[in-house]
Amino acid sequence: MYDLLLSIHNIARWLVLLAAFYLLYRSLNGLVRRSYGATDRQASLVYIALLHTQLLLGILLMVLSPLVQSALANPGAAAQNSQTRFFLAEHWVLMLAALALAHVGSARVRRTAEVLLKQRQALIWYGSSIALVLLGIPWWRPLLRLG
Repeated sequence: MYDLLLSIHNIARWLVLLAAFYLLYRSLNGLVRRSYGATDRQASLVYIALLHTQLLLGILLMVLSPLVQSALANPGAAAQNSQTRFFLAEHWVLMLAALALAHVGSARVRRTAEVLLKQRQALIWYGSSIALVLLGIPWWRPLLRLG
């Protein structure tokens, strides 16, 4: 079960990144064309929905993870290992912060009336969220885990 969830979480990472870069493209393009439409809103909703999916998968992985179980049995040793510390402390904090920034951005964009300001808000908030996602990804792990 753990390996399957890890594979799904890994594949979903790429979906999050695709949605993130599409959202950035829409925001940058919207600044140039000075428009904000339903497609822009849908792009943000897809990004946020994928982040939520990743959060749920991540919570399940934390509960089932042998790495987390052994780290909780010996927290002192876990803190000495940079990879273990990354998953116990840094990864989930960065990802929760990314999700929070995406939600704040969504609310700010929705409440902003002027189109150019909407795109600026989107670019700032979603761009910050995406930066945290990129920082929180364990790039040293396999880029595609299928099993």
